[in-house]
Amino acid sequence: MKNGSTDPRSRRHFLRQLAALVATSAWWQACADAVQRISARFTGAPAALGHRLLTRDFPPVTREERVKILVIGGGIAGLSACRTLVKNGETAFLLLDLDEQPGGNSAWRQNAYTRYPLGAHYLPLPNTHDAALIEFLREENIITGFDAGGEPVFREEYLAAAPQARLYIREYWQEGLIPAHGVSEDSQAQLRDFYKKMEDFKRLRGADGKYVFDIPVNNASVDPAWRHLDGWTMQTWLQREGYSAPELFAHVDYCCLDDFGAGVARVSAWAGIHYFAARKSAQDTVLTWPEGNGFLVNCFEKYTRGRLRQQCLAYHLQPEQDSVFATVYDAAGDCSVRFTAEKVVLATPQFVNQRLLPARRIDLSAFHYAPWLVATLVLRELPDASGMPLCWDNVIYKGKGLGYINTLHQSVAQRNARQVITCYHAFDGPAAQALRRELYRRNTGYWQRYILDDLRQAHPGIESQVESMDIQRWGHGMISPVPGFLFGDALAAARQPLGRRIFFAHSDLSGMSLFEEAFHQGVAAAESVLAR
Repeated sequence: MKNGSTDPRSRRHFLRQLAALVATSAWWQACADAVQRISARFTGAPAALGHRLLTRDFPPVTREERVKILVIGGGIAGLSACRTLVKNGETAFLLLDLDEQPGGNSAWRQNAYTRYPLGAHYLPLPNTHDAALIEFLREENIITGFDAGGEPVFREEYLAAAPQARLYIREYWQEGLIPAHGVSEDSQAQLRDFYKKMEDFKRLRGADGKYVFDIPVNNASVDPAWRHLDGWTMQTWLQREGYSAPELFAHVDYCCLDDFGAGVARVSAWAGIHYFAARKSAQDTVLTWPEGNGFLVNCFEKYTRGRLRQQCLAYHLQPEQDSVFATVYDAAGDCSVRFTAEKVVLATPQFVNQRLLPARRIDLSAFHYAPWLVATLVLRELPDASGMPLCWDNVIYKGKGLGYINTLHQSVAQRNARQVITCYHAFDGPAAQALRRELYRRNTGYWQRYILDDLRQAHPGIESQVESMDIQRWGHGMISPVPGFLFGDALAAARQPLGRRIFFAHSDLSGMSLFEEAFHQGVAAAESVLAR
């Protein structure tokens, strides 16, 4: 069995750390000086614009416009709704988005070396029975055809290249994210047993013949025999199944944080199992691009061309018998506009919808949103003497963050002028509002130190190599499916359209912040608009 004391690479790493700690005060001062030299900035839409929904200090309406269909919110759900409208022959619509660039948490930016994601950065291989998503990927030439067994064939350059993932555990980089280095035989056995159970759950069908765990969630079986899992936390389920291995709990905790922004102590067991069991592909890889899911955002551009207004914040909706009045703040012109629309697709999260429709009664307290921080670092080089190549996904076991991706991993260049990595941090806890305030209260210097302290565990001296850091704050980064939420009354009520005029589309209505869920929410809302 491997452990830190017998592996020569671990021993070398210990000696490097020991040498780095000589003259401690001078070392810490050097770190502080290096951090001060880093060029850092916050990216994305100014939070102050969205927060004007709270202060409501908007100028009076000075212009009026009419439009047949108004789509509010340019995240994946809103973009998908626009695509569905166009593909069904409906082009008399307008899309309004808060940011300078659409995409929601799939937005992206570009620096001198590469495009990079501000949020979502990959798409797992879709289920073959997900016809609508398969059609979209085929149209965009992401799927190039089908093999003899009917399985989709993906463009090879869009599949995450090898080496795909590594885990820094007990001062050692191991291949893959499932803990193995220094793990006892009993813990390894529990990990194997857990994954066997997840494979069984993948194939499990309810009494209605549908998969118990599927994507989108609305396609999953309604068999009540398994819905009770939504009443427990994932931690409770693991304990009830007899698991005790700390490495298993840490691994599942990481996975839940990655998809839901909340760990095993707060995520429902149904959602936790869904993470492992809902996707049926036998291929162990994902679709990814330097700009992450920003690549997919760009695929929707042709459907919104000439119909997109940016830096527009809707702040009031008034449904009438034959129309909807939408009052919108145009930040670029510093003016308010009143739109009259026949129908509205409201592709914004529920905490925003409640501000637009104060008379609408839903239990907003049931919706829990996790704050996130995403930081992209440009480095002269990434200090790493382990001898293991940099992977696409690089995770520090029990780190403060969820690791980082090598943004240049898909590049075909033999050598890049700089290293560019994007780090992810989810802030888990029941006091989300306090965490959210902290996220925005702290300055760039604080977050530089926070991020570098985490990375320094695996990369001593990294602060001396960083040239710049772009920091994206997501106050409501993703919906967290806490126990009782997915199949509860609050979520069911929030999904209902408001009369025949206002239709809702957002991933929080699925209870999971996944590209596939947002995509299908947009499709469903647009189809409802067209049908009524």
